[in-house]
Amino acid sequence: MLGENKIITWVNNNLQTLIGYSNSNPIGAKLYFFFIYIALTSLSLPVAFILGLLSGMLFDIYSAVAIVSFSSSIGATLAFLISRFLFKDYFQKTFNRQYNKINKGFIKNGAYYLYAVRMTPIFPYFIINLTFGLTNMKASIFYVVTQIGMLPMTILVSMTGKEMLNVLTTDVGFNSNIIILLVLFGLLPLIFQSLMRKYL
Repeated sequence: MLGENKIITWVNNNLQTLIGYSNSNPIGAKLYFFFIYIALTSLSLPVAFILGLLSGMLFDIYSAVAIVSFSSSIGATLAFLISRFLFKDYFQKTFNRQYNKINKGFIKNGAYYLYAVRMTPIFPYFIINLTFGLTNMKASIFYVVTQIGMLPMTILVSMTGKEMLNVLTTDVGFNSNIIILLVLFGLLPLIFQSLMRKYL
């Protein structure tokens, strides 16, 4: 199975080629990236973070955020629907512990619980998609809350990818921007976890 380590290795080996293609074919590169992101996340492969960083390396920050925000939300919703209609019994058995906690939180707090777990690192991205598919949440609500809930981290990841590219392609090394972004990576989930403690 295609895994995170293979994605990282492939990106490392082909980064300059990807950047060159993105520069020479900006529209095609964005479309390819958009649909590949949807395909991989709908299959629940744990590659969202790597692809988010890559988006910042390949595209301007506004395009990167827009592409990742929509493709990740669409991919998450497809995984949600696959879990609900194709593999419900299998995923309920495989992720029984996580499902029980998520289902209790959903019954108690509704869509607010999905927003809370999107903003805090309690469950991995793909487990949230699969286990919420086992609840009776509407797919439309899942999509909207997912897109809103993931937007702050999407912005941070894309910006970090942009700064990482600057580090890789210059001799400046780590600058204050990437240090600030890394600090925000650590602080943002803690802040939201504190604010949404009653939902968790």
